[in-house]
Amino acid sequence: MPVFQVDSSCSLSYHEYGSGTALLLAFHGFGMKGTQFKVLEASLGKKYKIISFDLFFHGETTLQDCDVKKVRKGLQPVFFTKQIKQFLGALYPETEKVSLLSYSIGTRMALALIEQMPERIASAYLIAPDGIEPNKLLKLGGANFLVNRLFYRLVYSPKTVYFLLNLLLKLNYVDAAIYRILQAEFGTVDTRLTCYNTITYYGTLSFDRRRIANQINENNIEVHLYFGKKDKLFPSQIGERFAKLLHLPNIHLFDDGHELVKEKMNQYLTAQLQQSNDYQRSSN
Repeated sequence: MPVFQVDSSCSLSYHEYGSGTALLLAFHGFGMKGTQFKVLEASLGKKYKIISFDLFFHGETTLQDCDVKKVRKGLQPVFFTKQIKQFLGALYPETEKVSLLSYSIGTRMALALIEQMPERIASAYLIAPDGIEPNKLLKLGGANFLVNRLFYRLVYSPKTVYFLLNLLLKLNYVDAAIYRILQAEFGTVDTRLTCYNTITYYGTLSFDRRRIANQINENNIEVHLYFGKKDKLFPSQIGERFAKLLHLPNIHLFDDGHELVKEKMNQYLTAQLQQSNDYQRSSN
């Protein structure tokens, strides 16, 4: 698995899929790795070379200083964009524009790039996207001083964590699929600390959706939004509200929950890209 050493502070590990000529940068969801997008290679890999990064605190990507004080300072959009520009400059210096693929919390990384370097983004596929309208509970956990400190204490209190998870399920705030994921991710002190670090470090990736929409419109970025109708974390109404700000909205709804990166999505993207290719051929 390739690793790009940004500088002495961090390195980015990534997975490569596909044989296409266009470049697609991919950012996975919480608790996953860059391997999450392997399932979409059959559909996207013909058009794109997919560079699927491991996010910080996931996979083999490393942040040298993981001290809690450093983590609480958070990841800044400008700093992350600088890292990606270094990656592109070193490995793909002739590539003028890239496309983006993201799922859930990984969308915060995609939105950071749209905000900071919109002129270099050709298109974006945002699946069950976090960041357009932040989940209130995640926002509290990452950005609110008191809640964040309480969250840190929960890392070392498994009984309280399981009580809160069961309460969230009972209140219908999360569905059974998300509950199973959270159970696994909160299973040990190490995994709970990873959860805390992730939500805290990415908590500073906060965006003005109107500004993002303006960047998309002004730079003619083709954006596709994919939502599950049963998704309780990021409901489809988020996409419907955001679409009103876009000149060319493309919303795709699935009769599903939050877990959308699977074979069904692969089949859907295959048909979508085929339809796009057929349209382009008929227009020429």
